Formats: sequence, C-alpha cells, structure tokens
Amino acid sequence: MNTKNIMVFVLMFMVLSANAFSNLNDNKQDKKKVTTVGVFDGYDIDDGYSFLINIDPDDEFSGDTIFIMEITDEVLKTVNLKSKDVIGKRFEITYEITEIEEEDENGFLEVYETYKLVQIKKL
Repeated sequence: MNTKNIMVFVLMFMVLSANAFSNLNDNKQDKKKVTTVGVFDGYDIDDGYSFLINIDPDDEFSGDTIFIMEITDEVLKTVNLKSKDVIGKRFEITYEITEIEEEDENGFLEVYETYKLVQIKKL
C-alpha cells in the first residue's frame, strides 16, 4: 500500500514538472529581425552593447539607444566591440528582438524584449 502511494506521488510530480517546463517554453511570444544603421556607443558590463539608432531618417533628432546583451560568435569574430577604437563608428547591424511574456508573483503579466546581435558590417 505504501509503495502505491509513493508511486502515485512520483507520477504526479513528474506530470506537474513536465507541465511547468512546457509553460516556460511557451513564454517566448514573438521573434523578429531588424536591420538598421547605428553608431556604436560602447560596452558596459551591466547594460551590454549600446547602439544609437536614428528612428526617422528625415529627423536627425529622432534617435534612440538600444542595448544588446547577447551577440553571436560570428559578430565576435567580425568586430571587437569591447575595444574603445570602435566607439562612434557606424555599422549596419542586424538584431533579433524576442518579446517575452511572464507572469510575476502577483499574477500580473509582464512583457519585455530581449535583443541579440546576429550580424554586423562596418560602414
């Protein structure tokens, strides 16, 4: 009898764990690639790699800064972005934006984006 109870408990635990794992994988909602021209603004260990992006080509003051925490090995081989020599240089960059939805401890849905640099070319 005791063995049956333990077996039922273990099976329930496995089913609930598998369900929780599948819910974690469902959090990623949308992934898109963007290619644009940006000026490299530097690297910071907390913020990552920052690029100044001009949002509206007709308005020189419509810039925005994006912070990229992840970069591919291909990009690392192309340009040393941790060097101060490339700060202020223009690059054509391609990055992936992944939108993630997570539920916080209070049950509220939080949506945030992560950026991954996948390609870079000096201009």
